[in-house]
Amino acid sequence: MRKLRKNLDIILIIVVVAFAVTIYYGYGSYRRSGRAGQAIAATVNNTAISFYALDQAFRNFLSQYDSKTLSSWDEKTFDLIRRLVLENLINNELLYQEAQARRIRVSSRDIEAEIEKIRAQFPSESEFRRYLEYQGLTISALRESVRRELMIQKLIESLVADLPIPDAEVAKYYEEHRDLFTTPAQYHLLRMTFLTKEDAEKALRRLYLGEDFAKVAREVSLDEAAQKGGDIGWVSETSLPQEVRETLEKIKEDPRNVTPPIQVESTYVVYRVLEWKPRETKPFEEVKDTIRQYLLAEQRRVRTDHLLAELRKKSTITISEALQPPTPTPSGTASEGGTE
Repeated sequence: MRKLRKNLDIILIIVVVAFAVTIYYGYGSYRRSGRAGQAIAATVNNTAISFYALDQAFRNFLSQYDSKTLSSWDEKTFDLIRRLVLENLINNELLYQEAQARRIRVSSRDIEAEIEKIRAQFPSESEFRRYLEYQGLTISALRESVRRELMIQKLIESLVADLPIPDAEVAKYYEEHRDLFTTPAQYHLLRMTFLTKEDAEKALRRLYLGEDFAKVAREVSLDEAAQKGGDIGWVSETSLPQEVRETLEKIKEDPRNVTPPIQVESTYVVYRVLEWKPRETKPFEEVKDTIRQYLLAEQRRVRTDHLLAELRKKSTITISEALQPPTPTPSGTASEGGTE
C-alpha cells in the first residue's frame, strides 16, 4: 500500500492525460464489444464494454512505461490502474452518447486530417498498417474511432464556448504565481571533486600558484567532468546544495575566484564561476496568452467533470462483479461464500 499511495496522484493524472492513446490505438475492439462470446466488463446505458477492450486499453497504457517502472508497482497498483482505465472508458462512452444526443457532427476532412497525424507517427505506410493489424483495427474502424473522439472533443469545447477569461483574472493569476514564470539564477561552472579535504586544499594551492583550473581538474579531480577540464556547463541554482549556493553567491562577480573546499555529503568540491545569469521573471505581456489558455483549460476540465457527474446520475452503469473490490469481512466474523 505504501507504493500505491506514493504513485496514486501520478497515476490519476497520467491515466487521464494518456487516455487519447488508448482511444486511437485500442478502440476498434471497444465498438465490437457487444458481440457474442465476449465477456462484459461494464455496460453504459446498454452499451457494452468488453473485457477484451478493457485489457487492450490497459496494455496500451502500460506500454508507455519501461520494465523498471512496471516492476516497482505492486499488484494493488496494477488493479487500481486497470479500474481507472475502465472508468475512463465509461466516461468516454458517456460523453460520446451525449455528443450524439446533441447532434454534434464532424467533417470527413477533419477525420482524415487526424488519421494523417496518426499515420505520420510511423516510419512507413507498411509499419502503420502492421500496427493497425496488431491492434485488430481496420482503416474504417480507425476512422470511426477518430470520428467518435472528435465528436467528444467538440462537445467538450462547446462547454466553454461562451466563457471569456477576463484580463483581470489573467493578471491576478500572474501576480499570485510569479514563481511559475521565473527562471532561477544560472551558473556556468567548473568543478573539481575529492574524497578528502586535504586533497581539495592541495589542488587549491596549485590554483593559487597560477596553474590552470582545467589542467588541474584533468589531473586530480575524481568526477566525470574531469576530462572536460571540470566544465559542468550551465546549472540552475535550484539544483545545487544550499551550502554551494551560498558560497557561489559570494564569488560570482569575479571569474578569477574559486571557492574553498565545500563538503557535499561524503566528498569535497571546489568551484569556479565562469559566467552567471541572474534570476529573471518573464514580463506579463509575454505570458498572458499562455495563462489565459491554462485558465480556459482548467474551466474546460471543471465543466467536463460537472457534465460527467450529471450524466452518471441519469445513466445506468453496471460493472462486472469480477472488477468489484472484495467486500471486507467484519472482524471476528467467519466469511461465508456467496454475494449479497
